[in-house]
Amino acid sequence: MHVPDGVLPLWLVLTMLGISAVFLFASVKMVNRKFDDRLVPYMGVLAAVIFAAQLVNFPVPPFSSGHLVGSALLAIMLGPWAGMLIIALVLFVQALYGDGGILAYGLNFFNMGVLGCFAGWAIAILIFKWLTKVTEEKKSVLVATAISSFFTTIIAAFALGLELLSVEGFTTLALSALVGVHVIIAVGEAILATAVIAYFVKAKPSLISFLKDSDTREVSQVDKFPVSVSAGGSDE
Repeated sequence: MHVPDGVLPLWLVLTMLGISAVFLFASVKMVNRKFDDRLVPYMGVLAAVIFAAQLVNFPVPPFSSGHLVGSALLAIMLGPWAGMLIIALVLFVQALYGDGGILAYGLNFFNMGVLGCFAGWAIAILIFKWLTKVTEEKKSVLVATAISSFFTTIIAAFALGLELLSVEGFTTLALSALVGVHVIIAVGEAILATAVIAYFVKAKPSLISFLKDSDTREVSQVDKFPVSVSAGGSDE
């Protein structure tokens, strides 16, 4: 899904660079405003996971490549703004090593970071809130993660395809091929994201943004039904 330099028209590249700069600045402000020191090590681990996952890619002729994205996973774990910031850092390091262009950085960041995180978070939160009406939160977040990760990957690929239509020689047939490849990738995306979320659901659910108050709620539910046991048994 990375686009190298020299493929897209300069006007589009610069426009997306400007738009992405605004969102990147906003993400830094939002993360600083609601920063939680407990999340630092997990942000580092997730960044490493996303970086490694995106390294496994293969070409999608004529102008792009296919790989896992991880935007929905990050948005569900940390919220869309923090997820966006991590994607920005991962893409920047990759661009320095030639995986995606420097000028095309803004466009790549918009597709995978801005659009990916917001779409992933929005789809997941809607599904999560609906499912919690019929089942428990921990099951709901797993289903929401799988569905959101699947569709977010396809949405990001479709956005890239629309942008590539500005290139001479890129047709709607090529767009269909690009999206079709990412439908297959989206299955792997859903499996990986759900596996990661499942681990945190068992280990520390409060670190997941959707479940961050779950520990508190469980304790409050217990407090509503106190059990009194006297030292010498029941009073007569």
